[in-house]
Amino acid sequence: MTEKTKILIVDDKIENLIALERLLVEFKVEPVRALSGNEALQLTLYHNFALALIDVQMPDMDGFETVSLMRQNESTRYLPIIFLSAIYREDYYVVKGIESGAVDFITKPINPDILKGKIRVFLELHNQKLKLESEISERIRIQNSIEQSNFFLYTLLQSIPDIVFHKLKSGLYNGCNKSFETFFGLTENQIAGKSDWDIFPPDLAADLEKLEFELKESLITVEKEIWVKSQEKKEILLDYRINPILNQSGELTGMIGIARDITERHMDKEALQKAKDGADASNMAKSMFLANMSHEIRTPMNGIIGMTDILMETELSPEQIDFLQIIKLSGDNLLSIINDILDFSKVESGKITLEKIDFNLEEKIEETIKLLNFQAQKKGLYLKCNFTSDVPAIINGDPLRTKQILINLINNALKFTSEGGVTCKISLFEQSSSKVKLMFRVIDTGLGISEEGKQKLFKSFSQVNDSTTRKFGGTGLGLTISKRLAELMNGEIGVESEDGNGSTFWFTAEFDRTESIPEFSKSVIHEKIPEIRKLRILLAEDNPVNQRVALYYLTKLGHNVDIAENGKEAAKLAIANIYNIVLMDIQMPIMNGIDATHAIRNWEKESLSLVKMPIIAMTADALKGNMENFLSEGMNGYISKPFKLDDLESVLTLVKLLQ
Repeated sequence: MTEKTKILIVDDKIENLIALERLLVEFKVEPVRALSGNEALQLTLYHNFALALIDVQMPDMDGFETVSLMRQNESTRYLPIIFLSAIYREDYYVVKGIESGAVDFITKPINPDILKGKIRVFLELHNQKLKLESEISERIRIQNSIEQSNFFLYTLLQSIPDIVFHKLKSGLYNGCNKSFETFFGLTENQIAGKSDWDIFPPDLAADLEKLEFELKESLITVEKEIWVKSQEKKEILLDYRINPILNQSGELTGMIGIARDITERHMDKEALQKAKDGADASNMAKSMFLANMSHEIRTPMNGIIGMTDILMETELSPEQIDFLQIIKLSGDNLLSIINDILDFSKVESGKITLEKIDFNLEEKIEETIKLLNFQAQKKGLYLKCNFTSDVPAIINGDPLRTKQILINLINNALKFTSEGGVTCKISLFEQSSSKVKLMFRVIDTGLGISEEGKQKLFKSFSQVNDSTTRKFGGTGLGLTISKRLAELMNGEIGVESEDGNGSTFWFTAEFDRTESIPEFSKSVIHEKIPEIRKLRILLAEDNPVNQRVALYYLTKLGHNVDIAENGKEAAKLAIANIYNIVLMDIQMPIMNGIDATHAIRNWEKESLSLVKMPIIAMTADALKGNMENFLSEGMNGYISKPFKLDDLESVLTLVKLLQ
């Protein structure tokens, strides 16, 4: 509730006070009575009056004395006072009243309108005074607040470890913090009113001028990393940032800059980059080593396995056949180990990329079951597979890697199962409008796995115990590779098992839905074509043993073969003759298989040949032997060493159908 404005009324007669109170009703003020001068003086100690109406003639202390005393007091020195008098009418008394401190003198009988008019003026002046005092008080408060804020900002600015400076719109310095002074050895007074050209070397001044130009053009923060010399002559890398100061109209009025020492961070970054480069070089060296080892191991393996297959087709005694079967089994096991190690290396280095093609899942699973069924039958085990009805027939993903996981799991199940068999179950796990996630379970009736044994699964080079390796063989990488492949397909892998009660290995994999029904090449690869047609084949191979193996297989299939011992000779023969197919080894002396392919393709392009010779890569380099690389180099496909008769026959059958 707002306190009413108070007016002091002083008269020794009560009836006069009542008359004044009635006159003041319309002003909505609070009149305060005093029956004497002494009482009036006492009231001024407790009230803040806007106006005083005082009678002149009073006993003990008249109005003149009362006002004179009021003017000596700080609180009433400027209080507006109007004298009211019925006796003193002469000018002498009027002048005396004014001189004593009154602002007006009204004689009785009082004209109410005149008195009201004067009261109204003084009340308005009082209100204006209060308003002015309030505004002054607010301005003082704001000023104090600004001063406190400025002091706080100044203190904050000085405590910031970064270099801070502020400039006028013209680019002249207006101030800086202690860090600026310490770093450059210049005080705030020394830089005030100066430009960068006045205080810095020309190269630094030019860089800062460019930054300021960019800021004035864009009116946004600009930054740059700049090498500067500190006061101690050390080369320091500063992250310079200059921010615009804009007025309410968006016009530039000044700039504030911050520079941070990032030398250590830069050095750390350089060290990290060097470490990364070193790691990359190490990985590259490892990859090159694995690629070379792959080639060096697979090349003789091709001769061993190939010649073993050829020898087994000759007339042999039962004992010799038994010996050869042992050699073949050992060779196949060694090749499986090599494949595991190379696959693991590719997974670890992140070099495996998944295919995204449409395929018939059931067809691929049947191929896997047929491939492994012979192994199951040899042990007297069953191997079967079933699908739930909600599994889509056609999906989009990587069929090869899906089969690889499944083959690893089924192989393991068959390896550790001596009675009963293995069941593979495929069901729908999750689905959306565009994706399906499938669950693959491989259930065996084998040894089972203890809780301790389960902890070792899916770890690199790890098997349940050492006797497992001695009894069953293997690298212990199959499950690790499977785990990584499942993760690449946004899935998981796991096992449920009890020691002595069999095991269920499972994995999930995500595939895209597809509406298309692709044409699958299964029949093309495996079926014999009725018409046997001889092909003219160029075999580019530098290894004599591999030449003999491939030549034996190809002539056995009824084809005519020319041999080139290096890439240069292969390109020369291919250009001079017409071949139905070129089997091109990748690593050869003088000219490798890739360069030889380029030479053949360039010749075809220059001669405007309408027919391009099919070129099939033969590679023992498993790390580089992916189809995408060879296709991008101009080849039509590839066959991995060591190859078998069926591998060659499949490739040649496909070529026949394409021609």
